[in-house]
Amino acid sequence: MRTLISDGIVIAPRERLEGGWVLADGERIAAVGRGPPPAADRRIDAAGRFIAPGFIDLHAQGFRGYDLWDPSDENFLRAMRQMAATGVTAAQASVDPTLEVSRIMRPRIGRADGGARLLGLYFETPFISMEKRGAIPPDRVRPPSADLAREILAHSRGILSMITMAPELPGALDLVRLFRAAAGPLGPVVVALGHTAATYDQAVAGIEAGMTHCTHLFNAMPPLGHREPGAAGALLARPEASVELICDGVHLHPAVVRTAVACKGPAGTCLITDCVSARDRRVVDGAPRLADGTLAGSVLSMDRAVANVQRFAGVSLEQAVEMATLSPARAAGCDRAKGSLAPGKDADLVLFDAAVNVSLTMVGGEVVWSAEARNH
Repeated sequence: MRTLISDGIVIAPRERLEGGWVLADGERIAAVGRGPPPAADRRIDAAGRFIAPGFIDLHAQGFRGYDLWDPSDENFLRAMRQMAATGVTAAQASVDPTLEVSRIMRPRIGRADGGARLLGLYFETPFISMEKRGAIPPDRVRPPSADLAREILAHSRGILSMITMAPELPGALDLVRLFRAAAGPLGPVVVALGHTAATYDQAVAGIEAGMTHCTHLFNAMPPLGHREPGAAGALLARPEASVELICDGVHLHPAVVRTAVACKGPAGTCLITDCVSARDRRVVDGAPRLADGTLAGSVLSMDRAVANVQRFAGVSLEQAVEMATLSPARAAGCDRAKGSLAPGKDADLVLFDAAVNVSLTMVGGEVVWSAEARNH
């Protein structure tokens, strides 16, 4: 079926197409343009709203009361459908690196089923700093071990897309190369630098060993210092590493967001939510917390992240959208299929107004959420 979304403002990388349209043929984008639209079997009137690529959340644990690793398929799908209502068309699930979790999650990879599509699994443990584990329980942290790494790879092969590691730990750099050599659902497994107490030099060594991404920059790592820049300084200075930012106004001060975006640019910055179900945690001052006040994920949504980063960093809507679409697609290794509105790419898109209020979300050419349908 050929579906036409017309009479909108198409957000292409760093530009707008006023009076634009997008034509989807089945699951793929067939054409993008402005002016008189082509014929189609189904038409959707954007009514002057923005037509943008679907948001990609690289780092989510749950959403609005539901955990992504819940053994119940229905609860998992509820989370992914709720995410679609905020413009998310694809996401990575941050889950525990256990055999049981891999068995639960394996059949869910690539599924949409009326919501966002699951790209792959994101393991934040076990090879991280005990000191900088944040809200992660201490029993989930382990020293780098080739045997344990091979065990994890054995049960998660083909579904693990990203893993976080602390480069300063003895033996960590050897594991970076081991994971990078493994095949994930999107290409080679991406190794992210995070939950770390690394010095600047240790972080640089990690990046040079193959760490191409950063787990929530500034959070769960030492602060940036003018004499010891630490991991944050290395990540800001090295262009080959992309970074994640949690733009909820709690995890990062707006001035820090502005600084990070100024250093990395939209192409090197990925907006994430690090959202949790918050089902068993108190939300205090805008974020879930442990009893001692430690931040334990967020209740942020991607539509609000896109709106917030414009205010925090003084960037344009096009730049904010890039940080929620093409940049995460590139970081995860799926930018040939996702992240921008271009012929041949997946027909994943979202309609929203100037305040980034989402009115329609499409995944693989199918409308999975519509404000109009919900209101009826």
